[in-house]
This record gives sequence, structure tokens and C-alpha cells, in this order.
Amino acid sequence: MKKRLIAFTTMAALTAFGVYAQDAEDPFKDAVETRHGLMLQMASDLGTLGGMAKGEVAYDKAAATKAAANVAAVASVISTTQFPAGSENGKSADSFALADIWAKQDDFLAKITDLNNAAAMMQTAAATGGDAIKASMAQLGGACSACHKAYRQPES
Repeated sequence: MKKRLIAFTTMAALTAFGVYAQDAEDPFKDAVETRHGLMLQMASDLGTLGGMAKGEVAYDKAAATKAAANVAAVASVISTTQFPAGSENGKSADSFALADIWAKQDDFLAKITDLNNAAAMMQTAAATGGDAIKASMAQLGGACSACHKAYRQPES
């Protein structure tokens, strides 16, 4: 029994050390995964709104309102917390962030503000109807695109 306990303790310690060593290799892994998750959630909800804006999906007030609320919620939590210095493309695994985020941080933060403003406008539009969503989508898409063009490495 004592040998099993020692073996189990040794295995647990080695496993924990392996996990720790992996995180030490990329200290920004959690931040990168968090921002990927936020962007995936936003993309999913923009897909719902975009389908309604294009007329591919019938306007559904409940679905549109929920999607717009989600976009606004995600936009409201995007900050430099998910973009710590050093987590850029080429330095942190799976990162698409460009180093200009930190070189031009005031502009980056202004783009986050623009996204929040556009998301708030989409919330109003989503409760109004498909035509309002279509009109608001241009501003929201523009806010996303402006940040991605300036601060995101294109996927290859």
C-alpha cells in the first residue's frame, strides 16, 4: 500500500510539474485562449444578426435581441487584460495579435470604444427589426474590421 501511495504521489507531482512547465513556456496561453473564446462567441452572435440582415433568416426579435445583447456583453469585457504585452503573434502560441496593439495602445483602446458604441446601437436595432439590423450591421462590422485590419495577423 505504501509503495502505491508513493507511486501515485510521484505521478501526481510529475504530472503537475509537466503542466506547470507547459504554462511556463507560454505564460500568455490563458489570455490568448480567453480572447479567442470571446471572439468566437461574438462571431457566433454576429452570424445570427448577419443572417437576419441579409434576409437569409427571418427576423426573430427574441433571437436578435439575445444575439445583440451577447455582442454588447462580449464587447464590454474586451480590454488590455486579454491582450497583455508579449502575447503577440510569433511570441505566444496561437496568437493573431500584432505588436502594434502595445505600440499604439491609445488607438487600440479607441477601437474598443468604437466597438462598444456600435454594439450598443445594435442592441437598439435588434429590437426594432431586420432593416434596422441591416443598417446597424455596417457600423458594427466596420468596428470589428477596423481593429482586425490594424491589430490582427491575417490567418493563412
